[in-house]
Amino acid sequence: MQLICLMIGGGTLSWLLSLIHMPAALLLGPLTVAIVLGVRGTRIVVSPHAMAVSQGVVGILIAQYLTPDMLDRIVAMWPVVVLFAAMTLALAGVVGVAMGAMTRVDPEVSIWGFLPGMASAVIVMSQERGIDSRLVAFLQITRVLVVIVVMSAVSRALIEDPAGPVATAAPATAMGVVATLVIAIVGPILARFIPLPAGATLLPLMAAVVWQMAGGITLDLPLWLLVVTYFILGTQVGLRFTPEILHHALSVLWPVILGSLALMALCGLSGLALAKIVGVDLMTGILATVPGSIETIAIIAVHSEANLSFIMTMQVIRLFAVVLFGPTMARALSGWMARGEKPLRR
Repeated sequence: MQLICLMIGGGTLSWLLSLIHMPAALLLGPLTVAIVLGVRGTRIVVSPHAMAVSQGVVGILIAQYLTPDMLDRIVAMWPVVVLFAAMTLALAGVVGVAMGAMTRVDPEVSIWGFLPGMASAVIVMSQERGIDSRLVAFLQITRVLVVIVVMSAVSRALIEDPAGPVATAAPATAMGVVATLVIAIVGPILARFIPLPAGATLLPLMAAVVWQMAGGITLDLPLWLLVVTYFILGTQVGLRFTPEILHHALSVLWPVILGSLALMALCGLSGLALAKIVGVDLMTGILATVPGSIETIAIIAVHSEANLSFIMTMQVIRLFAVVLFGPTMARALSGWMARGEKPLRR
C-alpha cells in the first residue's frame, strides 16, 4: 500500500509540477512524497541494483549534451571556456565554505550542495561518495528553485517577447533504448572493479561519449526511462529523511536561500564580463554562467531568445568540471576548514 501511495503520489505531483514547467519535475515529485513517507517510518527500500542502473542512466543523460559540434566550439574558444568554468566552480566552493562556516551543516555537505551543473547528477555523486545525500538534495533543490524564480524574472525584464517552445526531439528507437540500457547496466557493474570516483555515473558517461563519437546507433532516452530513473533517484534520497534531518534542513533554509542569491549575484557579474569578452548579448552571458541545474538553464534559454548553443557549451563544460573536480575540491576545502565542531552527519 505504501509503495502504491508513493507511485501515485509521486507521479501526480510530478505531473502537476510539469504543468507549470518546473525543471526536474520528475525528480521533485517522488522525492517530496518519499520524504513524507520516510519521516513517517516507511519500510520501502530501493534496490541497490536499481539505484546503480539509474546512476548509469544519469551519466548517459549528461553525455548527450556533449556533441561533435559542441567540441568544435569548445576547441575554438577553450581559454574562455576553461576560465569561466573554473571561476563558477571556485565561486560555488567559496559560498559552500561560507555556508558551512555559518551553520551546523557539514562543510563537505555544504560545498556539495552548492556545486552547479545538474542537480540529480550531484545528488547521485554525493551518494556514491558517502556524503549525506539527504542534505545535499535539500541544498541543491533549494538552490535550483531560487535560480528558477530569479532567472525567470530577469528573463522577463530583459526580453520583451519571450520565444515559444521548440519542437520535441525525434522519437526513440528500440535499438537506441537497448544500447542505452546495456551501457547503463554494464557500466555500474564494471565500476565496482575500477577505482573511479562516482564510477556508476562516470563510467557510463564516458562510454556514452565514446559511443556517440563513433557514430552508429543513437543512444535514446525515452520519457518512460527518465520517469523510472528519476522516480528511483528521488525515492532513494527521500526515504533517507528522518524527523531529525528534516528539522535540521528547515532550520538552515534562509541561509541556503541567501547563499544561493549570493552565488547567483557573483556568477551574474562574471556573466557580464563574459558577455563583454566574447561579444554576446547580456542574457546569453548571464545564462552561460549562472549556477542553475543545466536542464533549468536550457529551458529558460529556449524561452528567452538567448544563444542556446553558446550557453549549453559553457554549461556542459562546467558540468564536466563539476563531475571531474567537484569531489576533490569539496574534500580539500572541507579538510582545510575542519575544526573542533561536530556537524550533523548521517
